[in-house]
Amino acid sequence: MATPIRALRPVTKRGFAPSPWLAVAAGLAEAAFETDIRGHFTAFGDEQILGFHARNLLGTTADSLFNLSGGRLAGIFANLAGGCAAWHGRLTIRHADHTTALYRLALAPRASRYFTAAGICGLLINLDGPDHTLFPTIPLNAAVRPLCPDTGLWPLASFTEQAARRFDRLDVEDRPGTLILLGFGVAEAALHTPIAISIAEELREIIRPTDLLGRIAPAIIGLWCDGMDHLTGAERATRLCKYLPTVTPGQSMISLGLATRWPGSTDDPETLLTRAMAALQKAEAITVRDNTASWHVWQGHHKA
Repeated sequence: MATPIRALRPVTKRGFAPSPWLAVAAGLAEAAFETDIRGHFTAFGDEQILGFHARNLLGTTADSLFNLSGGRLAGIFANLAGGCAAWHGRLTIRHADHTTALYRLALAPRASRYFTAAGICGLLINLDGPDHTLFPTIPLNAAVRPLCPDTGLWPLASFTEQAARRFDRLDVEDRPGTLILLGFGVAEAALHTPIAISIAEELREIIRPTDLLGRIAPAIIGLWCDGMDHLTGAERATRLCKYLPTVTPGQSMISLGLATRWPGSTDDPETLLTRAMAALQKAEAITVRDNTASWHVWQGHHKA
């Protein structure tokens, strides 16, 4: 006998009127909700959310449930209120029973009658649930592969695929490109994820819009820079060696390995990655020996 579907029961904070979309959206996703412009919950599409009683969450900040690091959520809500059309990302969320799952969180401003942002509406979709696992035997291209849930960066396969797409254009424009690997394997394993999160947040603030970021290993962040040669890459590496240890947990030592692709070469992402890894290993040896952040550039006479 089939189990009857439980009727959804929206809940709303006193003084706020829920939008009609909540009744529909709550049945299509794990959760649907609304907040005021400051990110405080004002309505839910159902009385239960992630095992919590939704009514108890009314008036609390969205960050209390989603817990993005470093106050990132407050910045996201400020951008949405300021005119950003939408935001979405993947994050790991803890349920009321202390289990966790990977979710996609989608946020968009809710317009008032005067076409200004009156609040934020959001959807949560469970990416670990079986109903969302479609065609698992078909390889996913980079556009739909999951991002690193901790940093929001491309994983290795997607990072190299995205970098490879740029090579033809760089060849036509007769410009080089440089791969920089930022390693922090000398730090304690327990600090690898906090360090990765910290580096990702810092680099997002200082890199160019055309640069590409990826978390290619638990203790390695990859940075691809269009148009950068080995000399400019070395200058950037010097600055990063001075700056990043001051903003990472435990002031951890960072090592950087660089490899440059010249226009017209046949170097593919795997070749560049191998060379940059060789340079990173040399830099890490210097870091351990001298107890200071170090960098090394792969040269043609090195064996990759």
